[in-house]
Amino acid sequence: MSEILSDFPVTDLLPPGRHGRSEGEAGVIADPVTQLGLALVVARKGKAEEVARAALETFGIALVDAPKVSFAGDVSFVGVGPGRWLVSAAPGGETLLQRLAERFSDCAAITDQSDANLVLDLYGPQVSAALEKLVPLDLHPSAFGPADAAATLVALIPLTFWQLNDAPAYRFAVPRSFAPAFLRALASAAAAYGLEMAGPQRG
Repeated sequence: MSEILSDFPVTDLLPPGRHGRSEGEAGVIADPVTQLGLALVVARKGKAEEVARAALETFGIALVDAPKVSFAGDVSFVGVGPGRWLVSAAPGGETLLQRLAERFSDCAAITDQSDANLVLDLYGPQVSAALEKLVPLDLHPSAFGPADAAATLVALIPLTFWQLNDAPAYRFAVPRSFAPAFLRALASAAAAYGLEMAGPQRG
C-alpha cells in the first residue's frame, strides 16, 4: 500500500500517481472520465414502453429494461432498476439534459447527475483480480461481460458500474460523497498489483 494513505485525509480524493506496488507495469489503472453528462431517467407509471420508443427515435438506441447497457455513439443508457436508466453522453451535461427534456419529459422524470458522481474507467492486466476483492458479483466472462451492468454495493458504497469491452475495462459511477472512500478501498484491493491513478481529478 502507498504510504500516503496512512496520513492522507480520508475526505480527500486519492491523488494521481502510483499506489501500492511500485515496480513494473501497473496492474490496475484508474482513469477519471471528465466532460461527461449524466442524467437519471425514471419512467412514469405505465410509461416504460414510451421511454423505449423515445430512446429509439431520439438516439437510435434499442433500450433494454434490465441491468444492461444500451448505446449508440457517445450516448449510453444503463439499466439501474425497473424503468430506471442512468444516461451518459459526451460532451457535457447541458446538451444531454436538453435533448432528454425535449423528448422524455412527458413519459419520465429526469434528474441531472453530471456533478453528483465521480466517473472512473478501470482497466489493466490485473483489474479483474483487484475487483474480485471488492465487487460482490461474479465477473467471470461467462457471467458478466460487455454491456452488462450492476447497481450494487462495493465496500458498502452504493454505485453503478458496467463493462465497456472484452479487455476487460469497466466504468464506475460513484457518488461524490463516497468517492474518497471508494478510492481508498480500490487502492487497498489493487495494492499488490500496483494502482496507477491518472489525473486530473475534481473534488
